[in-house]
Amino acid sequence: MNFNYKGSMLLLMLFFFGTAQAQWTSINPGAGGQVQDVVCDPNQRGVLYLASDMEGVYKSTDNGESWSMTGHLVHNRVYAVAVTPTNSEQIYVGTLNGVHSSSDGGIHYQYHDISFGKSISAITVNPSNPKQVIAGVGWRDDYNFLKFIKQKKSGRPEVVFSNDGGEHWETMFIADQDITDRNVLNISFNPVNKSEIFVSTYGGIFTSKDAGKSWEQIELPSHCIGSRGVSISPDGQRLYAVLTHEGINGLPYVSPTAKTDWQVIQSGNGIELTAMDYWYPEVDERSSAQQERLILSLQKSRKGAFEATLKYDQQKLKDYQWDLVWSGLKGYDTGWDFADPNPRFIHYTPKSWPRAIWSTSNQTIFEGADWNGGYQWNNKYCKVSWETPVTHYGRLFPTYQGRGTESTYTYDIAVDENYVIQGQADNGLMESWDGGKSWSNMAHRTDSINYSDVQSVTIAHANGTPVVLAQATSGYGGHAKDGRLLYKVLQHHSPEDEWKLLAGGPNHELGMPDGIFREIAVDPTDKERVFVFSYGHGIYLIDNLSEAINNPDYKAQKISSGVVDKVVATKRIAVDPNNPKVIYFTGTRGYEGLFKGELKKGKWRWNRLFDGGGWDAEVVAWSHQGKTHVLYGGRSADKKDGDDYVFKLMVEGQKGWKRIFDKSAALAFRKEENKHWYPYSEKVFLFETKGGLAAYDDKIIINIYNHRQQNSYGIFIGTLSDQGEIAWQDFTGDIHYPGLTGSKIVDRPAGKYWYVSTAGAGAWFRKLPTDTMLSSH
Repeated sequence: MNFNYKGSMLLLMLFFFGTAQAQWTSINPGAGGQVQDVVCDPNQRGVLYLASDMEGVYKSTDNGESWSMTGHLVHNRVYAVAVTPTNSEQIYVGTLNGVHSSSDGGIHYQYHDISFGKSISAITVNPSNPKQVIAGVGWRDDYNFLKFIKQKKSGRPEVVFSNDGGEHWETMFIADQDITDRNVLNISFNPVNKSEIFVSTYGGIFTSKDAGKSWEQIELPSHCIGSRGVSISPDGQRLYAVLTHEGINGLPYVSPTAKTDWQVIQSGNGIELTAMDYWYPEVDERSSAQQERLILSLQKSRKGAFEATLKYDQQKLKDYQWDLVWSGLKGYDTGWDFADPNPRFIHYTPKSWPRAIWSTSNQTIFEGADWNGGYQWNNKYCKVSWETPVTHYGRLFPTYQGRGTESTYTYDIAVDENYVIQGQADNGLMESWDGGKSWSNMAHRTDSINYSDVQSVTIAHANGTPVVLAQATSGYGGHAKDGRLLYKVLQHHSPEDEWKLLAGGPNHELGMPDGIFREIAVDPTDKERVFVFSYGHGIYLIDNLSEAINNPDYKAQKISSGVVDKVVATKRIAVDPNNPKVIYFTGTRGYEGLFKGELKKGKWRWNRLFDGGGWDAEVVAWSHQGKTHVLYGGRSADKKDGDDYVFKLMVEGQKGWKRIFDKSAALAFRKEENKHWYPYSEKVFLFETKGGLAAYDDKIIINIYNHRQQNSYGIFIGTLSDQGEIAWQDFTGDIHYPGLTGSKIVDRPAGKYWYVSTAGAGAWFRKLPTDTMLSSH
């Protein structure tokens, strides 16, 4: 492959020049994470809302060609969005913590605190009475979140409702007795019988004949155990539902709304459906009394999209046929997520729109335009770029640019000249060769394993050439299976450079175990020297990366021993920049705290500096005015601090550790900026972080983010004076989701830049300030 490195560097310089006016620049491939839904505005063609699992709600006004973030929410894990049928400005949002409404199309949101602590999985506006809004208490398939939100699977199903367009809200149980699974999937109003409502829960279907004043449970077939979504025909005569037979697997059924009489719709004249994880059936609004179309979503399976054409004669089903209308990888642009479609949430466009289907595919977005009796599937989450094509198994692939969405969980980031890599939780090795403008993750797809989970990435050197190191393994959603340390020599800074296995894996290469390598740290004084923490196995040292790559007999050295081998995991290792015989690391699982290791007489000696820790406790070491500075961020041993993190600084030659930042310091900032969410979360919000702690020269940067609440209080930068005092300023800027997981400071000709990875918004960068810039910030 021919690749113009000089041309790439020119593009990179133009990229930086073009983004110089923004505080933060998003560098993402688009979509990612788990797209929770895509919802069409019934009143305006081309206006859509995207519900993100991590950072809120996006909006498109050009039929998905571009997306922008809407206003701030109390909690950013979004399950449901509903647009009022007669007023596009009035929308409702259901999150893991309550109901929000907006009267300006999502620019601003109002939180309704009666719903505090309730996970809202469904919201529907009554098309016959737009003042009536019903939200269902549920959590989709996030059963592992129940312990965090203090909800129980069993109990009486519950709704939160408003009869005055969202001004006032009440709660109601729709059953007198507990059911085995009260998780509400969706809510459907009968478009003809204006007082009839159906609510689907995992434990059954409930109906109201009097506009929600009273409720009763519908009887299901004896072999069915629950429901996974309902939809009503446009003439109000038929109720479609997915009914489960075992676990989450079931089939679609239909019954008259007037009198329950279920009929399975499995075979017909086309494809015969097998019981699968179908959910959220939906009838096309354009259906007539004689012919209806029904489409099914799939919770997990990548079997494609199934659509039924059903023919009726005097309300009796006479004939039907199932067709597979979307499957495989051919005939359309898959985007960077080269995988069979999982139509997790699939919808027909409103009747006022041109006929089409919109679908998420787990973490991506597609439009199925009505075409030639079928559908032409259009990628709506990223754009093709052929500037740096990638060859994978003999086939040429483009790279991709985002369309404005950034909902990707990125563990870590590393940069060298034009090359940028994101280590992602589900998408593995996400690489860019043009400074972050376009991306590919094709390298994580191999014959033997999908390197879908990459928790740590960094840049080392071998024989003077930069080398990318990455922890890469299988597993999705953070469920990594084992540890493999990969490397890539950046000889070309292009897709020509290849990944190879360096350490760990099933054969324990370099004598290193297969525990997940959660942290890889390079000695700043000798970039051939690499420290690696293997989950459950301790710290290993590769003291000569060139030898490790080229000598098949080379073995890494295990340097942790004794009490520190009780540490199960670490977030960060920091090498003393003035004394490479000293390292610091945080214990975040098992034996927690801050530890120091020192090489004395050929043996590493260890001691615990203080306890504390926490899942994402960090340590940073840097040199300022010739002295080593060590910064710790994590839990305190002081019970008064609770689980809130504190930040402490130790300066070489000075005695002890000085507390420099904590909850009280953060609360002095951003009262106005956070007023839309913090007052509602004040009692449950922990002042902690998932990463990103950074320092350089006389500057310290701290991020406050609570992952359970999926909100950040802000990013703060401090300037050290010669007297040891620190002046703090708000450094959050215009990044909409500053939930950082990692960061790297990169020297460019134009100055220092700060690259960050986030727990839901992918990767970003901004230029770091000089003293002059900061004073005017």
